[in-house]
Amino acid sequence: MPKIEDKIREIMALVFEVPLADIQEDSSPDDIHAWDSIGTINLLTALEEEFNVEFEEEDVLEMLNFQLIKIKIEEKLEA
Repeated sequence: MPKIEDKIREIMALVFEVPLADIQEDSSPDDIHAWDSIGTINLLTALEEEFNVEFEEEDVLEMLNFQLIKIKIEEKLEA
């Protein structure tokens, strides 16, 4: 089974239509052009489906880059 971070990276690359190599630990809306409000909604939907989790509004406000998204998903999966 792929590691969580690998799966997140694949989903982000697909949603934002960027090469997988462009998704780094610190990737954020500042360096991914397609990561706008619609991109965020598409990303959250894809992550919720893939990991079978549900994000609350306060979760979304904390998910500002790849690393923080990974941490939030790990927290959800451990709960």
